[in-house]
Amino acid sequence: MVVLKSLPKSTGSGWRVTSDKLAANHNRCWLRVVADLLLSGLILVGSAWAAEFDEYAVKAAYLYNFAKFVEWPPETFADADAPLRVCIAGDNPFGGALATLSDKTVGSHRVEVLLVPATTGFDQCHIVFISRAEQGRFKALLAKLGRLPILTISDIGDFAQAGGMIGLVETNQRIRFDINLAATRQANLKLSSQLLKLATIVN
Repeated sequence: MVVLKSLPKSTGSGWRVTSDKLAANHNRCWLRVVADLLLSGLILVGSAWAAEFDEYAVKAAYLYNFAKFVEWPPETFADADAPLRVCIAGDNPFGGALATLSDKTVGSHRVEVLLVPATTGFDQCHIVFISRAEQGRFKALLAKLGRLPILTISDIGDFAQAGGMIGLVETNQRIRFDINLAATRQANLKLSSQLLKLATIVN
């Protein structure tokens, strides 16, 4: 497993992601911006080269912003300052875009990005992105994650319909997302109603 940040052991009591009024206002502003981008078509895919670069820069931002609207079980974090770990399963399609996530924070949790094999190493992840390269075996990975409190995200086709939690979908040169509420509830994850308003809900 290639670790981009240190990986301390998970121990102790947990903590819930919360926000004060200022953070809530910031989050609402972000949601309005994303909604405007999605509805107005400003998240576009251009030329062949720019499409790949821009697509994954946007998706990297989505990984971070999704985390702001998810509540993990209290025991998920060792303490109030424990990192929130975003894991990339298998091949890394993001390139340098992941650098924008490192050392950002969600509440008091510093974001860490980890590159992990597609078969193991997820026990201390909070978010797992499954790349398209894992299309042939992503269902087995989802089964392995089972009911663990890990948010699963992918741009594999029909990911949410197949049991993943958030599927990123490119439609008409725009990136939207599907959410499988049944999967998130089985994992004991709570998603903000504000986030759900922007998603297509599938089960």
